[in-house]
Amino acid sequence: MMKMKAKRMISLLLAVMFCLSVAATPAFAAAAGPESAAPVSTELEPQNDVVSIRLTASGELVYGGPFTLSVETRPADTQYIGVIMGTKGEAKGYVTLVLSDKIRTLLKMVPLPRKMSQTPDQAEEFNVYQYIKQLIDGNDVEVLLRVADEAVSVMDVLKFYIPTLKDVSNGLKLALDMIRKFMPKGMMTRIYLDEQPTEAGSYVAGAVALESGDMNTAGMAFFTIKPKTEGVRLYWANELPASMTVEEAAAFDPAAVLDDNGTVIPDAKITYTYKDSDGGWLSDLFGSTQDGFPTQPGRYTETATVSGNYSCTKITRTIVIK
Repeated sequence: MMKMKAKRMISLLLAVMFCLSVAATPAFAAAAGPESAAPVSTELEPQNDVVSIRLTASGELVYGGPFTLSVETRPADTQYIGVIMGTKGEAKGYVTLVLSDKIRTLLKMVPLPRKMSQTPDQAEEFNVYQYIKQLIDGNDVEVLLRVADEAVSVMDVLKFYIPTLKDVSNGLKLALDMIRKFMPKGMMTRIYLDEQPTEAGSYVAGAVALESGDMNTAGMAFFTIKPKTEGVRLYWANELPASMTVEEAAAFDPAAVLDDNGTVIPDAKITYTYKDSDGGWLSDLFGSTQDGFPTQPGRYTETATVSGNYSCTKITRTIVIK
C-alpha cells in the first residue's frame, strides 16, 4: 500500500512540475504586460547570483511560547527546500520539510478528487499540496527517503526534457543528504510538511536554493527550544503519613503532579528515585537506590524530577515504613 502511495505521489509531483515548466513562463509573461512579450532568452542563461538564506526565529524559543521559525532569502523570491531536524531532547527524531511560498502556492493550485482525501466529505477543495501532506505527516523518515529517492531518480531522467526538474532534483538531493547526515540510523522518527517545531530540545536546520546556477545557496542554523519553567511546579498527589505499615505502603500512591500555571499536565515526564536512608547522612549520600515505591520496613528518601518539555525544582520527602 505504501509503495502504491509513493508511486502515486511521484506521478502527481511530476505532473505538477511538468505543468509548471510548460505553463508558468507564458503566464507570467502575459501578466507582466506588453513589454514582456519580447523574447526572454537571457533568462535561460546561468546568472550565478549570490543567494543568501537565513533561518530566523521570532519570539522566545521556549516550549509553549509564541515563536515562529522562518526562512529569509535574498533575493526575496528565491525558491528553496528547507529541512528542520530535532537531534536531542523531546525534539529527537522530529523532521519537517519547509517549502518556499511560491512552490507551496503552486501545489495548492492543482486540484485533486476529494475521494483521495482522508476526509472525502470535506467541503473545501482538495489539492496536490494537501495530498502530499497527508501522505507523509506523522510517518517515519525512512518513508520519505524511499519516496524521495525514487522521485529524484525519475526527475534525473526527465530533466533533459523538462529543465525545471533539474533544480528541484538538485535541491531535493541536498535535503536528503542533510537528513542522512544528522539523523542517526535506527532512531524512531516522525516527519511532517511545513510544520513548526514545538518540542523542547536541540535542532539543526538547513535550506538550499533550487536554482543550480546560484552561489552560496546553502543556509544552516542550530537552535534550541528550552523547556518551560515559568509557572511550573511539582507537588505530591497524596500527603505522606508520618509512618506506614507494610500493607499501607503497598496500597499507597506515590505519584507527583506537574502543574503549569494551574493546569495539571497528565502526560508529564516525571521520574522517581528511592534511596535507603536508614544509615543517616552517609546513607543519604551513598545509600543504595531501588526501583519502585518501597514496601519493606525501613526509612527511605523519595525524589521526583521532571524532564522533557518542562523544568522545575525537584521535590523530596522521607518515607517511614514500620
